[in-house]
Amino acid sequence: MGKMIPGSLLEEFSGFVEVNMGLCFPKEKRADLEKGLRSACAQFGCDNEETFARHVMSADLSKRYIEMLASALTVGETYFFREKIALDAFEHVVLSELISTRRGAERNLRIWSAGCSSGEEPYTIAMMLKMLLPELKEWNVTILATDINPHFMEKALKGVYTRWSFRDVPGSINDRFFVKQGESFEILPEIKEMVTFSYLNLMKDDYPSLMNNTNAMDVIFCRNVLMYFSPETIKSVARNFNRCLTDGGRLIVSQTELNDEYFQGFGKESHAGALLFRKREARPEKKEYRLPKVAAMPETGRFRTNTTQKAHPPQPLPSKEGLIYQSSPLAGEGKGGGGICDEAPAELLYENARYSFEKREYSRTEELLVRLIEGRPGNAEALSLLARVCANQGRLDDALSYIEKAIKADKMNPGRHYLHSAILKEKGLKQQAIEALKKAVYLDADFALAYFAMGNLALGSGNMVEAERHFNSALSLLKKRAHDDILPESEGMTAGRLMELIESMKWRKKEPR
Repeated sequence: MGKMIPGSLLEEFSGFVEVNMGLCFPKEKRADLEKGLRSACAQFGCDNEETFARHVMSADLSKRYIEMLASALTVGETYFFREKIALDAFEHVVLSELISTRRGAERNLRIWSAGCSSGEEPYTIAMMLKMLLPELKEWNVTILATDINPHFMEKALKGVYTRWSFRDVPGSINDRFFVKQGESFEILPEIKEMVTFSYLNLMKDDYPSLMNNTNAMDVIFCRNVLMYFSPETIKSVARNFNRCLTDGGRLIVSQTELNDEYFQGFGKESHAGALLFRKREARPEKKEYRLPKVAAMPETGRFRTNTTQKAHPPQPLPSKEGLIYQSSPLAGEGKGGGGICDEAPAELLYENARYSFEKREYSRTEELLVRLIEGRPGNAEALSLLARVCANQGRLDDALSYIEKAIKADKMNPGRHYLHSAILKEKGLKQQAIEALKKAVYLDADFALAYFAMGNLALGSGNMVEAERHFNSALSLLKKRAHDDILPESEGMTAGRLMELIESMKWRKKEPR
């Protein structure tokens, strides 16, 4: 055992880890923190834990440090079909309802395993769907699995497990979905292909987002993850999960992590001893208002469409007492609560809409954009942002309609073709999505994010050679940019962050047999 780590340093390091990773180590868990710190120090080849801790805290916490610390500070212990009562509720209540309501309509299912560890949970979900849906090939199913620890995901992609992962699992499951390899079992390719694995930091990354496919989820599993977080972090993560879910979508946490205080915006459902959280459907109060006349702008005027910067609080909308109901504090502050003036400038409406979008106030954003478009129906910027709003809420048909109108108004904007592709991909129209991305890179040969998206589509189709070619093209372009440059159309992702993400995907390459 190394030299004793000073208590004051452990306390400082505990605060640092909580701020940057959301992991909480109160005094009674400091021994676990010290053990994890020693493990991470050894992994980095450092022989002095105190020096290592101070170095980590003095530098920007890079993705490499986060991964190492996550590996050392969290436990990835899990197994197939864990917490049977929760899975029974998922099967008999959640899936049963989703399948019955969507069988005769758009056959879409979107499920996210947040904190997927070594993959047993998302593969369990895939196996359940395979057993419940004989016509599975006719459905557009997304099973997203994310984790902060790439070592767990490397194991998940290999899909090889020991008998310890099968405790309490019927032998029929092994026979149907696995191939025996000595003392281990490898999951069948058809189950592997149902799951998309990706790195995501619940504390640092933005979600919901089209960029990381976390929008418009029907179900989110986040089990045995929240127990590592502080109360405030749990509340923040739960708020984001709420935004990621469609109305009525379910959040499934471990039965030991249930606490009503943390899950505002959810109702509770009970089934045979299991408790689930259900997102409450938005029921805004109906108010009468009339649409304003949008003030004309000079023909040379343009909206600020630079998505490389986060929107700052815009100038408040001009108010007029009693004219139009305002639900946002951005409203004018005149007597009686204010309302948008008849002659509200179009640019100001758009800036307020963008700011509301950044705050995930989708109803407010849509209200402002609809008013703007009423006066200027061919405005491509407003139509594009409205498409994002609809996509993030799972209204894919509306999103597709708006983005196609935006492209019709402005065919030469590569960002609109990129957004078009993202929406097409979510609808399961992969070939059309690829064609949209080709248009994007034709218009902008330096569009790194589009090459990244093409790589992901190729990866999902099992074309590893083409995927690597697109990822290398993206890396080549990203290296020409400053590390902290925010990429257009990325919803806040930097060039450095995308480079790290692509580099971390090396473990996705299939090993030769």
